[in-house]
Amino acid sequence: MRLRFFLNIEFLCVLISVALTLPGIAMAHGTGYRVLQQGKAVTLECYYSDGKAISYAETYIFSPEDSELEHQNARTDKNGRIAFFPDTPGTWRVTVSDGMGHKIQGQVQVEPESEQTSALEVTPRDPNSKALSKPLSAVLGISLIFNLCLGVLLVRRKNPLGPRHRPSSEPDHLRTGSE
Repeated sequence: MRLRFFLNIEFLCVLISVALTLPGIAMAHGTGYRVLQQGKAVTLECYYSDGKAISYAETYIFSPEDSELEHQNARTDKNGRIAFFPDTPGTWRVTVSDGMGHKIQGQVQVEPESEQTSALEVTPRDPNSKALSKPLSAVLGISLIFNLCLGVLLVRRKNPLGPRHRPSSEPDHLRTGSE
């Protein structure tokens, strides 16, 4: 019976480990964005750390003059892009949220009209992004799973120190075999 219990726990731990390490099920990833310019319009391209576009994400763009009321609100297209026409120079704040916990809070520096002929600065990654590399994320996830399984096994065990360290109700001098 006891062997059967441990086999069930081990099977459950292996099953959970396999399920959580399958690609796409529990793969956490960060976000990033690039700022592009086409004429007087500013175009942002938003993506996950694995390169996939953040499609149809809710987007708010705030002008340097008013940080409370958005200048524009929209959604990214299927390629993760959004465009807006800035009407004043300065630092524009952009918030993009996919509705599943991933959020970009970026800034776009818009130069005055005469200097706007040069390309805007390209930002390859959101500086607020705290994404880990894929291999490190996988190792940490697997480690977490095995540590949780080990913890469950130790808690379920009746006597974690083994039979030698089992406390006895008899005093030492009354035990058989010791004098």
